[in-house]
Amino acid sequence: MAVDYDLVVIGSSWEGIYAAATAAKLKARVALVTQNKTGSCQDSERFIRHSLTQISYLVQQRQENRFGIADDILSVPKNSLLAAKLWGEEVEENLIAEQSLTTLASLGVDVIFEQGEFCRLPNQALIVGKRKLESRAYLITTGSDWEVKSIEGKEEVNFLTINELLNQKDLAFLAKDLVVIGDSFRTLEVVQSLAKLGKNITLIIEKERLLPQEDLDVALLIQAHLEAAQVKIITNSPVTQIKKIGQKKWLQAGSYAIEADEIIWAGKRIPNIDGLNLAGVGVKYQSHRILVNNYLQTTNHQIYACGDLIGGYSLPNLAQYEANIILKNALFFPWFQVNYHPLPWAIFTEPNLARVGMTEIQARQVYGHDLYVIKQYFKSVAQAQLLGETTGFLKLIVGPQGEIIGCAIIGHQAVELINAIALMIKNKIKLNHNSICGLLQINIPYVYPSFAEILDQAANAFYQQKLARSKKSLNLLETWFNWRRR
Repeated sequence: MAVDYDLVVIGSSWEGIYAAATAAKLKARVALVTQNKTGSCQDSERFIRHSLTQISYLVQQRQENRFGIADDILSVPKNSLLAAKLWGEEVEENLIAEQSLTTLASLGVDVIFEQGEFCRLPNQALIVGKRKLESRAYLITTGSDWEVKSIEGKEEVNFLTINELLNQKDLAFLAKDLVVIGDSFRTLEVVQSLAKLGKNITLIIEKERLLPQEDLDVALLIQAHLEAAQVKIITNSPVTQIKKIGQKKWLQAGSYAIEADEIIWAGKRIPNIDGLNLAGVGVKYQSHRILVNNYLQTTNHQIYACGDLIGGYSLPNLAQYEANIILKNALFFPWFQVNYHPLPWAIFTEPNLARVGMTEIQARQVYGHDLYVIKQYFKSVAQAQLLGETTGFLKLIVGPQGEIIGCAIIGHQAVELINAIALMIKNKIKLNHNSICGLLQINIPYVYPSFAEILDQAANAFYQQKLARSKKSLNLLETWFNWRRR
């Protein structure tokens, strides 16, 4: 049966625009249905969030003045919140040319500024206005939004989501006392930045501790830095009631009654799939995600989904990876499966938290005690000492044969360092040398001084552990040097 398109992308999210552009460059016939009248990908929040992190870091540097430089030299914006918003918008404007719908159209993508819904009969298609788009494959990239739970008093009290907060025109006049509900990655970034810029923040978490998916030593260090920025963290306290008394807003969280000028909601995210008629074409979904297999096909194998829709993690690099897998499966043959193990991710707090592969807890469940756990601290790195960024550590998990199983890095420039480890995991580069001179063979090239020195230190620490566990190697070395001395 003849079809109109090789791929129809539904949604103008960042990953949707990327997928459409990449498919068009491969000479596929592509349509992108924006699912809104403006076609906006609504991604400015990401840039504002990161610019807020950078400016709050500059403000902290001036406050600490660790290098003893005169205040008039260390200049920071007088209104840091407004400066962060303007800088983020400027960055977005500079980048938009590469990811705009105009660029898509110039590549030959049929961009349609409408909302569409699936139909099954007489043939499966996407109905957009009076048009019926038939394609060999469809990709849903409509993104997600913050879920606001049903709580007593919610309808009577105004509150903001993270997106609404950062996209306010009057961000410079944000209230002083803020209560933030939720512990997503982007929430922690925003909370720390606002606290450094002088806001009184109370962070409420339903779970027993911050970042429960991470090893305890990793989570505790991130929590310590949030608390050092004067963020008050309340754990194991679900919100049960919200109300307004006078000019203040109140909420009940566990056994705590908390007063605030503004409440910011940042809980789980739910996929934007209303009106798509997914049930009508056999696509199964739950409250927080669309169900997909390892090929990223939905339960209707002609329809794919990626990004927030299947995980709610809001990490652009993972969404791009998924889009590339989908393009290979949808445009060619459905042979390619996702493998998230070598994919790094990060939380852009200061210091950064970046991780790839398994945590130590996960690795112990698979390998037991037959592991090497190397912990190297930034205080031993020359560049960290020069910049005064000595807080943090690199935690490397290595298997019995020298294969890298996982890595977590907390520290300045961790988001850059993790890429080298991810590359080693993906290409199965081992830290294993069978010779007794292995310690001299492990040389990771790096520029000195640089933060990459910590990678070389960790590799050497691994071999010292390996050597210490091998009585045979230790005896051989002792015999060798005894013979040399004689």
